[in-house]
Amino acid sequence: MYYPYNFIEVEPKMNKWKIFVVVLIIITIIILSIYGGIKYAKYMQDRNAEEELQKEQEIIEEQKRIEEEKEAKRLKNARPLTEEQMVAIENIYTSEEKRVFLTFDDGPTASVTPFILDLLKQENIKATFFVLGNRAKSNPDLIKRIFEEGHYIANHGYTHKYSSIYTNSQTVLDEYNYTESCIQEALENPDYHSRVFRFPGGSVRRLLQKYKKGCKSAFETKWNSFIRLELIIKRCRRSTYKRNTTSKRNRYSRK
Repeated sequence: MYYPYNFIEVEPKMNKWKIFVVVLIIITIIILSIYGGIKYAKYMQDRNAEEELQKEQEIIEEQKRIEEEKEAKRLKNARPLTEEQMVAIENIYTSEEKRVFLTFDDGPTASVTPFILDLLKQENIKATFFVLGNRAKSNPDLIKRIFEEGHYIANHGYTHKYSSIYTNSQTVLDEYNYTESCIQEALENPDYHSRVFRFPGGSVRRLLQKYKKGCKSAFETKWNSFIRLELIIKRCRRSTYKRNTTSKRNRYSRK
């Protein structure tokens, strides 16, 4: 027996309250997302602005530090010697402290000075360079390097020609002053003053007594050595050879 079935479409009845809650939740989520995005964007903007401000402040402080260092270097040896410094210089030979003052004369030269500076830097040693004005004028980059690496630049006259230097007191002062100006030009610092002058030819008294009284702007020292480096090395080798020979003789005599 056949029974026909009729399908009836039934529309689901949805609770309006549930629909309202779902829609409200969706809207809330959207609003919170938008609000969170805005707040995050504002936070990142403020953070970036703060970082930029901090970087700018660091740059300003670094520039200020560099300028202060430049100013300190510019004013190095610009002021007159203090009383304490003068006393220390006067007592330099009577000090109980054992010290070595390493000095180089007659430079700078492109063939030798860079090697010396490299070696001094490697061994962390500071030295005094008694420069000639004509070589300071032709090697300004080396003068700057000597200064930048913490060494002292002193005055050794301009020409190193005794016939030109020791004509009279004024020619000595002229050599000194002209060399000072060459050093200042090389350093691009008109306030630099070497204050220490080594007379060309050494502190030979018959030369010095006649002229050093007129040199009031520099301090003269007795640091001169007339022995060449090659001679010092030869003497050291000779001394070592003698000691070794004597030691061998003593050893053989015991046998």
